[in-house]
Amino acid sequence: MANHRYIEEHLLPDPKPVYVITVFENFSRMVLASAITPTQTQWDYLSVLAEAIHRYGTPEALVTDGGGQFYSAQALQLYDMLGIRKERIDPGEPWQNYAETLFAVQMRLADFAFAKARTWLEIQQAHRTWWVNYNIEHHSAHRERQNGRHSPAAVLRGVLGRTVPEEVLSRALYATQFTRQIDRHGFVRFKHWKFYGERGLSGENVSVWVYEGNLKVEYQATALALYEPGVEKKTGEITAVKNSRRLETHFHSPQMDLWQISDTEWLLALRRPEPVARPKPGKVVVLAEQLILPEFGATG
Repeated sequence: MANHRYIEEHLLPDPKPVYVITVFENFSRMVLASAITPTQTQWDYLSVLAEAIHRYGTPEALVTDGGGQFYSAQALQLYDMLGIRKERIDPGEPWQNYAETLFAVQMRLADFAFAKARTWLEIQQAHRTWWVNYNIEHHSAHRERQNGRHSPAAVLRGVLGRTVPEEVLSRALYATQFTRQIDRHGFVRFKHWKFYGERGLSGENVSVWVYEGNLKVEYQATALALYEPGVEKKTGEITAVKNSRRLETHFHSPQMDLWQISDTEWLLALRRPEPVARPKPGKVVVLAEQLILPEFGATG
């Protein structure tokens, strides 16, 4: 099951609503992947779905409402390549995919914390706290069970769907998502550029999403940094990057910064130098001269 909910009550600098996008398993009611984002585009949804598939395998079917992000060309292509049957609930009947129950629980557990959040880090932490607590706390749907399993995590018990090799999932998302590793300075390499992700995730694999003039670096469906690259149409090469923005997350490095610098002072996107062709080695000519030494013991 997949659905989204918008959050209007918060104290973030931007008063616009933010969105919670969630993929959950119907039988156990466990949340497999979720993200809180400033937008609800098809790419935001695909990143959450890809995270759920990466961690729990491919489902037999996916049930959603009629939202456009669930029926984009990229989403339909992904369903087809991975053999996911797409089902749609009747209009105005959210109970059919249990999203109404899921978000009612979220309203009780998290909306108070969402309403007090003043920074993006605070609202992300509130969302993650809800996600963890929701999966491990007793759920009313399981209260009559006699086997002692009363939480979504206990009911699912690590059961996986059809596992998909990493290369197959990457191929299914080849047009939008790329996997890169963060170096010790917190950057990823992509198309002759280095983009900052998060120094606290050094050595970890992250996703680079490219869509509609935007580039997003994310880890476990959590956005780390956003960029707007200018791309040369003929070659596909990135010519310039503007509006670079890193996001505060709970993945930050425990090492304190020597001083605080703003994103305008911090070069978040760096063009890597063009490789310099090494000159081909020429032939080495060795000139030998005859050296005549005086005979041993000879006198002058």
